Amino acid sequence: MITALIMAGGKGSRMILEGEKPLIKIAGKPMIQHVIEAARNSSKLDRIIVATSPNTPKTSKFAQKIGVDVFETPGDGYIEDLAFFISKRYPEDENEVIVTITSDLPLIDGETIDEVIIDYELCGKPAMCVAVPLEIFRENGLKPSIIMGDMVPSGLNILRSTNKQQDEEVLIMGKVELALNINSCSDIIILEELLRQTHK
Repeated sequence: MITALIMAGGKGSRMILEGEKPLIKIAGKPMIQHVIEAARNSSKLDRIIVATSPNTPKTSKFAQKIGVDVFETPGDGYIEDLAFFISKRYPEDENEVIVTITSDLPLIDGETIDEVIIDYELCGKPAMCVAVPLEIFRENGLKPSIIMGDMVPSGLNILRSTNKQQDEEVLIMGKVELALNINSCSDIIILEELLRQTHK
Protein backbone atom coordinates (compact mmCIF):
# COMPACT_ATOMS: atom_id res chain seq x y z
CA MET A 1 0.00 0.00 0.00
CA ILE A 2 1.36 3.41 -1.01
CA THR A 3 -0.40 6.40 0.52
CA ALA A 4 -0.09 10.02 -0.61
CA LEU A 5 -0.27 12.35 2.39
CA ILE A 6 -0.88 15.91 1.20
CA MET A 7 0.30 18.27 3.94
CA ALA A 8 -2.17 21.15 4.22
CA GLY A 9 -2.21 22.18 7.86
CA GLY A 10 0.25 25.09 7.95
CA LYS A 11 -0.62 28.69 8.79
CA GLY A 12 1.02 30.07 5.65
CA SER A 13 2.70 32.62 7.89
CA ARG A 14 5.25 33.62 5.22
CA MET A 15 2.40 34.97 3.10
CA ILE A 16 0.04 37.76 4.10
CA LEU A 17 -3.27 36.03 3.48
CA GLU A 18 -6.88 36.63 4.35
CA GLY A 19 -7.82 33.05 3.51
CA GLU A 20 -6.11 29.67 3.77
CA LYS A 21 -2.96 29.11 1.72
CA PRO A 22 -4.00 25.73 0.16
CA LEU A 23 -7.08 27.45 -1.28
CA ILE A 24 -5.20 30.20 -3.16
CA LYS A 25 -6.50 30.13 -6.73
CA ILE A 26 -3.92 29.05 -9.31
CA ALA A 27 -5.10 28.90 -12.93
CA GLY A 28 -8.69 29.13 -11.76
CA LYS A 29 -8.75 26.49 -9.05
CA PRO A 30 -7.47 26.07 -5.48
CA MET A 31 -3.77 25.24 -5.27
CA ILE A 32 -4.41 22.03 -3.33
CA GLN A 33 -6.74 20.82 -6.09
CA HIS A 34 -3.78 20.78 -8.51
CA VAL A 35 -1.87 18.58 -6.05
CA ILE A 36 -4.85 16.26 -5.46
CA GLU A 37 -5.34 15.87 -9.23
CA ALA A 38 -1.65 15.04 -9.66
CA ALA A 39 -1.96 12.35 -6.98
CA ARG A 40 -5.09 10.98 -8.66
CA ASN A 41 -3.21 10.84 -11.96
CA SER A 42 -0.42 8.74 -10.42
CA SER A 43 -0.50 5.06 -11.34
CA LYS A 44 1.55 4.09 -8.26
CA LEU A 45 -0.54 5.56 -5.44
CA ASP A 46 -3.23 3.48 -3.75
CA ARG A 47 -4.76 6.10 -1.45
CA ILE A 48 -4.83 9.88 -0.94
CA ILE A 49 -5.21 11.59 2.44
CA VAL A 50 -5.12 15.34 3.08
CA ALA A 51 -3.60 16.31 6.44
CA THR A 52 -5.33 19.47 7.67
CA SER A 53 -5.35 21.23 11.05
CA PRO A 54 -7.30 23.86 13.02
CA ASN A 55 -5.43 26.37 10.82
CA THR A 56 -7.15 25.09 7.66
CA PRO A 57 -10.82 24.22 8.34
CA LYS A 58 -12.02 25.42 4.92
CA THR A 59 -9.34 23.31 3.22
CA SER A 60 -10.63 20.31 5.15
CA LYS A 61 -14.19 20.95 3.93
CA PHE A 62 -12.99 21.47 0.35
CA ALA A 63 -11.03 18.19 0.31
CA GLN A 64 -14.02 16.28 1.68
CA LYS A 65 -16.30 17.93 -0.87
CA ILE A 66 -14.20 16.61 -3.76
CA GLY A 67 -14.07 13.12 -2.25
CA VAL A 68 -10.68 13.02 -0.51
CA ASP A 69 -10.11 11.54 2.95
CA VAL A 70 -9.02 14.08 5.58
CA PHE A 71 -6.94 13.59 8.73
CA GLU A 72 -6.74 16.44 11.23
CA THR A 73 -3.36 17.15 12.83
CA PRO A 74 -2.56 19.69 15.59
CA GLY A 75 -1.00 22.13 13.06
CA ASP A 76 2.30 22.34 14.97
CA GLY A 77 4.53 22.13 11.89
CA TYR A 78 5.38 19.78 9.01
CA ILE A 79 7.54 17.31 10.95
CA GLU A 80 5.35 17.38 14.07
CA ASP A 81 2.14 16.87 12.10
CA LEU A 82 3.66 14.03 10.08
CA ALA A 83 4.83 12.30 13.27
CA PHE A 84 1.33 12.77 14.75
CA PHE A 85 -0.27 11.21 11.66
CA ILE A 86 2.03 8.17 11.78
CA SER A 87 1.58 7.64 15.52
CA LYS A 88 -2.23 7.76 15.25
CA ARG A 89 -2.74 5.88 11.97
CA TYR A 90 0.01 3.29 12.41
CA PRO A 91 0.36 2.56 16.14
CA GLU A 92 1.84 -0.87 15.41
CA ASP A 93 4.80 0.47 13.39
CA GLU A 94 3.49 -0.91 10.13
CA ASN A 95 5.65 -0.94 7.03
CA GLU A 96 3.42 1.09 4.72
CA VAL A 97 4.94 3.56 2.27
CA ILE A 98 3.92 7.22 2.72
CA VAL A 99 4.57 9.79 0.00
CA THR A 100 4.33 13.25 1.55
CA ILE A 101 3.52 16.14 -0.77
CA THR A 102 3.10 19.72 0.39
CA SER A 103 -0.11 21.41 -0.74
CA ASP A 104 1.87 24.34 -2.19
CA LEU A 105 3.38 22.44 -5.16
CA PRO A 106 0.76 23.26 -7.82
CA LEU A 107 2.94 22.25 -10.80
CA ILE A 108 3.49 18.68 -9.59
CA ASP A 109 2.04 15.98 -11.84
CA GLY A 110 1.30 12.28 -11.65
CA GLU A 111 4.20 11.40 -13.94
CA THR A 112 6.72 13.04 -11.59
CA ILE A 113 5.19 11.30 -8.57
CA ASP A 114 5.45 7.94 -10.34
CA GLU A 115 9.05 8.63 -11.38
CA VAL A 116 10.01 9.35 -7.76
CA ILE A 117 8.23 6.23 -6.45
CA ILE A 118 9.97 4.02 -9.03
CA ASP A 119 13.37 5.42 -8.00
CA TYR A 120 12.40 4.87 -4.36
CA GLU A 121 11.48 1.24 -4.98
CA LEU A 122 14.84 0.67 -6.67
CA CYS A 123 17.01 2.41 -4.04
CA GLY A 124 16.44 -0.15 -1.28
CA LYS A 125 16.31 2.41 1.54
CA PRO A 126 13.25 3.04 3.73
CA ALA A 127 13.14 6.81 3.13
CA MET A 128 13.83 9.23 0.28
CA CYS A 129 14.30 13.00 0.19
CA VAL A 130 13.73 14.60 -3.20
CA ALA A 131 15.98 17.62 -3.74
CA VAL A 132 16.27 20.20 -6.51
CA PRO A 133 19.60 21.72 -7.64
CA LEU A 134 20.04 25.31 -6.45
CA GLU A 135 20.68 26.42 -10.03
CA ILE A 136 17.03 25.66 -10.93
CA PHE A 137 15.97 28.23 -8.33
CA ARG A 138 18.44 30.81 -9.63
CA GLU A 139 17.42 30.26 -13.26
CA ASN A 140 13.76 30.90 -12.40
CA GLY A 141 14.22 33.74 -9.89
CA LEU A 142 13.00 31.64 -6.96
CA LYS A 143 14.11 32.04 -3.34
CA PRO A 144 14.68 28.70 -1.58
CA SER A 145 13.61 28.47 2.05
CA ILE A 146 16.21 25.82 3.00
CA ILE A 147 19.56 25.19 1.28
CA MET A 148 21.64 22.03 1.77
CA GLY A 149 24.95 22.67 0.01
CA ASP A 150 23.97 23.16 -3.63
CA MET A 151 20.61 21.43 -3.23
CA VAL A 152 17.18 22.49 -1.96
CA PRO A 153 14.70 19.99 -0.43
CA SER A 154 11.48 19.81 -2.43
CA GLY A 155 8.01 19.34 -1.00
CA LEU A 156 7.99 15.66 -1.98
CA ASN A 157 9.40 12.93 0.26
CA ILE A 158 8.89 9.23 0.96
CA LEU A 159 9.14 7.29 4.22
CA ARG A 160 7.82 4.24 5.99
CA SER A 161 4.95 4.35 8.48
CA THR A 162 7.13 4.24 11.59
CA ASN A 163 8.37 7.01 13.87
CA LYS A 164 11.80 5.36 14.06
CA GLN A 165 14.76 7.04 12.38
CA GLN A 166 15.03 5.88 8.76
CA ASP A 167 18.01 5.59 6.46
CA GLU A 168 17.43 8.08 3.65
CA GLU A 169 18.29 8.20 -0.04
CA VAL A 170 18.57 11.66 -1.65
CA LEU A 171 17.11 11.85 -5.16
CA ILE A 172 18.17 14.91 -7.17
CA MET A 173 15.67 16.09 -9.77
CA GLY A 174 16.19 19.22 -11.86
CA LYS A 175 12.50 20.00 -12.27
CA VAL A 176 11.04 23.45 -11.69
CA GLU A 177 7.75 21.72 -10.82
CA LEU A 178 9.42 20.54 -7.60
CA ALA A 179 11.09 23.90 -6.94
CA LEU A 180 7.99 26.05 -7.09
CA ASN A 181 6.65 25.92 -3.55
CA ILE A 182 4.29 28.87 -3.25
CA ASN A 183 5.60 30.80 -0.23
CA SER A 184 5.26 34.39 -1.39
CA CYS A 185 3.40 36.65 -3.80
CA SER A 186 6.51 36.76 -6.02
CA ASP A 187 6.33 32.94 -6.30
CA ILE A 188 2.77 33.28 -7.63
CA ILE A 189 3.95 35.84 -10.23
CA ILE A 190 6.72 33.46 -11.38
CA LEU A 191 4.25 30.56 -11.47
CA GLU A 192 1.77 32.51 -13.59
CA GLU A 193 4.55 33.42 -16.03
CA LEU A 194 5.61 29.77 -16.28
CA LEU A 195 2.01 28.75 -16.93
CA ARG A 196 1.72 31.41 -19.65
CA GLN A 197 4.87 30.08 -21.33
CA THR A 198 3.59 26.50 -21.10
CA HIS A 199 0.27 27.34 -22.74
CA LYS A 200 1.65 29.51 -25.55
